[in-house]
Amino acid sequence: MSLLSWLLGRVFCDLLQHGRETERLIARKDASLLAHTTPELERYFDKLPTALPRQNAFPVAILLLLLLVAFALNLLTLLQSMPNVAPPVHALSFFAPSLAMIMILMVSSFLLARGFNAGLAGFFWLLGALLLLTVGQLIVGLIIGGGSSGALLLACALLAGARIVVNGRGFVLFVLYCRTRRITSVARGIRLRQK
Repeated sequence: MSLLSWLLGRVFCDLLQHGRETERLIARKDASLLAHTTPELERYFDKLPTALPRQNAFPVAILLLLLLVAFALNLLTLLQSMPNVAPPVHALSFFAPSLAMIMILMVSSFLLARGFNAGLAGFFWLLGALLLLTVGQLIVGLIIGGGSSGALLLACALLAGARIVVNGRGFVLFVLYCRTRRITSVARGIRLRQK
């Protein structure tokens, strides 16, 4: 994991580690969670979602776009190396993994917005896997020769952009806001049970 930590950025990995610690704290569901919140903060997040200030999910939307396009470029490059495939199989080979990728991105986004660390971990592993796949395909393309590496270079640029996004302030603030909202919700339930 240290290679992925280096490749994906220290801020992103620290955010993931903080999420693991938060998940352990939430899983205990005891009074120790109350030390991480206040009744005022819990009342603040107890409002209807429409009464709370809108959060900027733009970094997450950019991340989704960058990962999806980088995945498509990788998949197209991989499928280009298999020219003797029937057209229906070729189409299925593109659309089935693409649908799976879209579902993984949607589930990760949903979990991230609900404050679960599993959503952040999903983005961590997707970004790491795509980065390693892209670099691997570039190396194989250079060794074997032939084929254009333009799509893979573009995918590398998109993944570098995704790395900047996940280590950026907007993404971190969005994740911490969603995580804090979840912590206060669980802590509010603990306080009500103690009364």
